[in-house]
Amino acid sequence: MNRLLRKRPRLKLDPTTYKELRDQVLARDGWRCQSCGSSRNLQVHHLRARSKLGDDILENLISLCASCHALQHGNRCV
Repeated sequence: MNRLLRKRPRLKLDPTTYKELRDQVLARDGWRCQSCGSSRNLQVHHLRARSKLGDDILENLISLCASCHALQHGNRCV
């Protein structure tokens, strides 16, 4: 018999708490892109994607500039 595996619900924060976590990530990373070192157009990237149950936790987030973030998602242009 083939049984379906249950996925655990991922930790998802409310918008206010997520903004606080985002600010913690940027501060931890020195307000710099962890790929190229830029300090412009910073965004927070999930190392393990939300679609793959990546949680909204400090250990799963990294600071990237918009260009490097786009590259992480397979986009060549920003």
